[in-house]
Amino acid sequence: MKPAQVLTLVRKLARQDHLIVEELLKRGKGSHRIFILVDAEGNEVGRFGLTGHSRDLPWKVLENTERTLAHLLGEKWTEGR
Repeated sequence: MKPAQVLTLVRKLARQDHLIVEELLKRGKGSHRIFILVDAEGNEVGRFGLTGHSRDLPWKVLENTERTLAHLLGEKWTEGR
């Protein structure tokens, strides 16, 4: 899965749970981008990072991102909702 696909999926699932995805500008190293999920009160409830390139993410990175956001988006959220 490409980083843009992951971000699109996270945004879609976050909207369903009334969360907002925001990018933290100037926080990632190199091509890495850091995103946070914010609840309705403006509290950060999750954080994840993605690369800025268009290659598929390594399975270990995708697995880590899935595990990091599982408490918000559900177990195995990357497997087609």
